[in-house]
Amino acid sequence: MTRRLSVGVIGTGSMGESHVRTLRCSCPSVMVSAISDADESRMRSLSEEIGDLVIFSDPMTLIDEVDALVIASPDATHSNYILAALEQKKPVFCEKPLASTVADAVSILKKEENLGTRLVSVGFNRRFDNRHTALKQQLRDSGFGRPLLFKGEHRNARAMYHTDGPFILNNSGGHDVDSACWLLESFPREVYCYGIRSRESLDAMACDLLVMNVLMDNGSRAIAEIYVNAVYGYEVNAQVVCQEGVISTAGVELVTVRRQQKQYSTIGDDFRAYFAQSYLSEMQNWAYSLTHQEPFQGADAWDGYLALLTTHMAGKSLETGAICPVEPIARPSIYQGVRR
Repeated sequence: MTRRLSVGVIGTGSMGESHVRTLRCSCPSVMVSAISDADESRMRSLSEEIGDLVIFSDPMTLIDEVDALVIASPDATHSNYILAALEQKKPVFCEKPLASTVADAVSILKKEENLGTRLVSVGFNRRFDNRHTALKQQLRDSGFGRPLLFKGEHRNARAMYHTDGPFILNNSGGHDVDSACWLLESFPREVYCYGIRSRESLDAMACDLLVMNVLMDNGSRAIAEIYVNAVYGYEVNAQVVCQEGVISTAGVELVTVRRQQKQYSTIGDDFRAYFAQSYLSEMQNWAYSLTHQEPFQGADAWDGYLALLTTHMAGKSLETGAICPVEPIARPSIYQGVRR
C-alpha cells in the first residue's frame, strides 16, 4: 500500500485549525500528522479532539518530520519557515502574506530559483471561490473585449487586530491586489493609496478604510476598497469593466426575505463561513498537486511577492501622499509562462 504524504501545520489559530480539519476530513490522499503552535493549550486541545496528531513546541523540528508543510502562523514568521522547508526541498502552502518584508519575499524567490522548481503555494483563496472563477471564465470566453478596470470591495465587520494602514494593506489588501492581477492578467506598475479614519473612537493615526488605485502594466486599472470596520457584516465583491460589458460577482445570500414592506438578505460576519467553499477547494487542490505531481492551480511565490511589493508601496503612498512606482525584480524563469 502506498504511504500517504504526511503534512504538518504550523499555527493552529483560526485558519490553521480550519486547514487541519480540511486535510483530515476532506483530503484523503494526504495525512495531517503534526501541528505546532506558540499557544500550548490550543495546540493540545486540537490534538486531543482530532486525534493522531503529534505536537511540536519547536516548529523547525516539525519541518524535519513531515513531507509537506502548511504555514498559518503570524505573518512575521512565514519566511523563516518557508526557507527552512525549501532547504529540505519540501512543498509549502503558506497563508498570505508570503512574508512580512519585501526583502524576505525576494529571498524565497531566489531560493526557489536556485532549486529550479516551484514548491511554494500562497493562500489567495479567491482564485478558488466559485463566484470569482465564474467571473474569470466569463472574461476568457464571452467576447467582452479587453478588460479595462477592476473594482474590488473588501469589508470586515470589525478589525481583528490593528487599524494601522500599512498592516491592513499587507495583511488584507494583498488579496485584492492578487485578484486584480489574476483577473486582469497583468501586474502593477504604480499605486496610489489614501486612507480614512472611520470614527473618533479610534487611535488618531488609525486608517481603517483604505483605497488603492493601481495602474497595471497593460494599461488597465484596479481600484480596491478595504474597510475593516464596516460593522454590518463581511463581504467581498469584484467587478471588471470591459470594452463591451461589465461582469460582477453575485452575492452569497441563499435567500431573500420580503416582510413588512421590506426586502432584505442576511449578511454574516465570519470570513471563514463566507469563503468556506473556496478554502475547501484550495486545500483539496493543493493536496492533489502533492500526490499527482501536478502544478497547484492557485497562487505561487511570485504572485505572493507581487502582492506584497504592491501593498508595501501602497503603504509608502499612504505615508507620503504620492503615487509610488511598483518595480519588481526580473521575473525568474521558473515563474515565466505560468497561466492559471
